Amino acid sequence: MPGLLTVSHQLTSVNDLFYVQKMENASATASRPVARGLAPGRPTGGRGRRVVQAVAILACAAAFAGCARDSGPPPPPPGAVPAGTSLGGAVIRGSVRFEGKAPPRKAISMTGEAACHKPNTLTLTEDVIVAPGGGLRNVYVHVVSGLGDRVFAAPASPAVMDQAGCMFVPHVLAVQSGQAITFQSSDPVLHNVRAVAKKNRAFNVSMPGKGKSVNKWFSEPEVVAIRCDVHAWMSGFIAVEGHPFHQVTGPDGSFSLEGLPAGEYVVEAWHEKLGAQRQTVKTADGQPGTIEFIFPARTGG
Repeated sequence: MPGLLTVSHQLTSVNDLFYVQKMENASATASRPVARGLAPGRPTGGRGRRVVQAVAILACAAAFAGCARDSGPPPPPPGAVPAGTSLGGAVIRGSVRFEGKAPPRKAISMTGEAACHKPNTLTLTEDVIVAPGGGLRNVYVHVVSGLGDRVFAAPASPAVMDQAGCMFVPHVLAVQSGQAITFQSSDPVLHNVRAVAKKNRAFNVSMPGKGKSVNKWFSEPEVVAIRCDVHAWMSGFIAVEGHPFHQVTGPDGSFSLEGLPAGEYVVEAWHEKLGAQRQTVKTADGQPGTIEFIFPARTGG
């Protein structure tokens, strides 16, 4: 099978992926059978089929998205507001709450992947997480209008999304247009990172072992779905915005957008399962604008 160029200076084929895993497994435990007895390029069983499927998807992505080397984000345009600059003393504070009976989080079965499965522990789904007081976690809150024609430079430091415990961490990551994103793996297993985008360039890169990383970036505001095709339960989201006034709610569902100039703003709250809501809020220096988003339980759970 021909190789796939997935990241700079990295040629990956079925044989290459298994070879990398064999070398890492052999160095970690000399007495352990290499790659669980699988012959190079001839994966068998459920895990082998998943690997073949993942590599096939990589091939499709390479064909449609191209294999050009990622040159990194462009410099900010002239006149862009420098990263970290406060535009004023106005703040938009609020919370996102879930109304109704919260759906139970489901346990994720990882028994088919020994490196992911931890005996006597449960890894739970992250699509709907409700705090005891009703706060809704992992909601992306951002200003959608009110900033005029200002252009903002992206932060110099990269945002990071890890593959740890066979989950994407964090589950929802807020970044700015043109900001570098480091995708990394803390797991000693084969992963891949597939970005499903509408406005931005989609990509699919292999992550064949612990310590692997690749840098990417997005140019247009949108929420990009992130998937691992080797492990079907692994999913995450990267929320891209053209300015720094955005945030992902924490465990209690709260958020705070600071450093805004006084004015009127439209703010949106987006959730992967419950949809999106918008509200208008007025702010003044020293007088925070306060809003609350309430997402009702959907019929049938």
